[in-house]
Amino acid sequence: MKFQLTIVIACFVFLLHGQQKGVTPIAKADNKQTGITRAVIVGISDYQNKNITDLQFADRDAQVFANYLLSKDGANVDNANITLLLNEKATAGQFVSALYGLMEESKEGDLALIYFSGHGDVESITINQPGFLLCWDSPSKVYMGGGTFGLVYLQEIISTLSLRNKARVIVITDACRSGKLAGSEIGGAQATAANLSKQYANEAKILSCQPNEFALEGLSWGGGRGVFSYYLMAGIQGLADKNNDNEVSLYEVGRYLEDNVTKSVAPHNQTPMIVGDRNSKISVFNPQILTSLRNEILKENFDYVAERAMSPANLNFSDSTVYKKYVAFHEALENGHLLYPMEGSAWTLFQEIKDAVDLKNYAGLMRRNLAASLQDDAQQAINDYLASDSKELYNRWTYSAKYSKFPEELNKAAELLGPNHFFYKSLISRALYFEGLNLRLEGEKSNHPHLFESALTLQDSSLRFEANAAYALNEKGYTFFLSKKYKESIAQYEAALTIAPTWALVWSNLCGSYNETKEFEKAILAGKKALTYDATLLSAINNLAISYYKLKQYGTAREIIHRGINVDSKYANYYSILGLIEFQEKKYDEAEIAMLKCYELDSMQISTCIDLGQIYLKKADFNSSKKYFQRARVIDPQSEIAFQGMIEFYFYTNDFDNASLELEKYVQKYPDDNFALYLIASISAGKANEDKCLQFLEMAFDKGFKETDVLLGDANFSKIATTEKYQRLVKRYFKE
Repeated sequence: MKFQLTIVIACFVFLLHGQQKGVTPIAKADNKQTGITRAVIVGISDYQNKNITDLQFADRDAQVFANYLLSKDGANVDNANITLLLNEKATAGQFVSALYGLMEESKEGDLALIYFSGHGDVESITINQPGFLLCWDSPSKVYMGGGTFGLVYLQEIISTLSLRNKARVIVITDACRSGKLAGSEIGGAQATAANLSKQYANEAKILSCQPNEFALEGLSWGGGRGVFSYYLMAGIQGLADKNNDNEVSLYEVGRYLEDNVTKSVAPHNQTPMIVGDRNSKISVFNPQILTSLRNEILKENFDYVAERAMSPANLNFSDSTVYKKYVAFHEALENGHLLYPMEGSAWTLFQEIKDAVDLKNYAGLMRRNLAASLQDDAQQAINDYLASDSKELYNRWTYSAKYSKFPEELNKAAELLGPNHFFYKSLISRALYFEGLNLRLEGEKSNHPHLFESALTLQDSSLRFEANAAYALNEKGYTFFLSKKYKESIAQYEAALTIAPTWALVWSNLCGSYNETKEFEKAILAGKKALTYDATLLSAINNLAISYYKLKQYGTAREIIHRGINVDSKYANYYSILGLIEFQEKKYDEAEIAMLKCYELDSMQISTCIDLGQIYLKKADFNSSKKYFQRARVIDPQSEIAFQGMIEFYFYTNDFDNASLELEKYVQKYPDDNFALYLIASISAGKANEDKCLQFLEMAFDKGFKETDVLLGDANFSKIATTEKYQRLVKRYFKE
């Protein structure tokens, strides 16, 4: 990802021959020209001379342009009329030979295309030598010695083709890039750009940036392209058409490039420019291709732009202190030392040198790269999450602390770019998203569900900045699920699926929520949909098996679980469900084996300990039963189900004294559980402790206990049922 200056010169704006659909560049809308199109295309990223800074995507941009010319949906040019010279094939001799062949063959009405993507430089600025295109075998200095092609000769060829041969000519050069070249100290690349931008006769030119700027290339654009070339191709294929006449004028493509390139590279400065008749028609196109083009452009990322040309060896410094800090800045970026410790961090170093004169043309790119680095880890976590990556999901299931740094890093990245940058709202949205995620994980880990409300508020704030963030909608859904607000969770999952309909994880989560609302048929449909998109998604297999388990279709549930075990034999939840199936079928030995396997894989699951305790109760192994119920209490002394497990154990073994003690501890933490209050009253009644019985019975009534059949059928109350106090209390709450 190096600096690049892309310059397009269109002489007698162009018409491509043989076009049926896609793009047809034309000279004028009413022209009916039918000449032959010929092209010489050069792309050099890897130079022979090691002292010439290599480029990264120059050859790829040239190849993309050639593919466009050859494509039936592009220009539909005959392959025999295209000479493509990439890297070591692009010697000066081969380039000159191809250009002379172009002059010899081009006739009146033909179209001659010259495309050069590589380095351009000036060793010494003179009137008669405005610059050189550096071919693959160029020397690193003394350009007059060979291996180069002078701009003087390029202009002569253009003039010969257009004036003598009367051919239409397009020259596209991506040749003025930043790097350690012979003319670096005198601004050779900028001088070459300035000379190329001059107006000659009937020429229309499109330049990637102003002469005092340099253009970027990187992975952000098309997976590895020059930003100017990337948007130029999109523009001439229809995205630049503002007045919807299915034609693109020079003015329209200029506006499109200025709007999109400038925005995309910010805060680096790169403003494309055009020269020529702005009403000239550049292309006509097939509107049917616009949807796919727009979708491709929407995939643009905000990534680090790794420029070899920005290495200290390729820049000139007048201040040695700035030089040292610039070197340290790049080392800090490379080592991931972004914010902390503050001393020597990329953030600190940037603040110290960002206004240095030596870095006037590079501070914007430094700012962009620091911002990109600060958001990289968070972006990768989101990418992995959207891909339902097993490692990423495991991090969330185990309450990883990796997300704790993301909010600050994302906010710092937003601060660097500023509120006018196209990516600013996304960064703020993601910072809020991770802040909410961290709060939800903390609430889940520490069993503090009150944190879920604050987490939901943060996700709402995140969505106000980026309404189509499917991951934030899914997070809201899961937070509602943990809050036992299952209908609300379903609504959020469905909203997420309108944005990301093939995201398997959301379908899996939807299955889980439908299981809780007992809408099992819907749950099964959602679970199957999840597995359609990802047959190995552990949670989808798990939730679908639960659906069939809840429907008591134990055979199908067991079959799904065994399928899951074949995918991942170390996923503890599978053995938990298998144990529950065996338990329901009263196969307690098999249930024990499965649940012990679950415990072996994850000994921190409270539910597994409770299930083992219940299995051992059925097997009358009370020592083992108590051991696992107590283990649940050790894992989380405040857990509701851990309390309930011990209470169940004491009731099952008729140890009512301890059952009453556990119940009283339980209702101190969960005072609204009316059935627990009733149980204390029942035990007290059985001991003929009327006052305590009536105290807790009244509390149970106040909290909504209405199970009269349970009350009337409870033998413990026979000892006090005839007392005046009991009868008066019951009559107060029940008419009959």
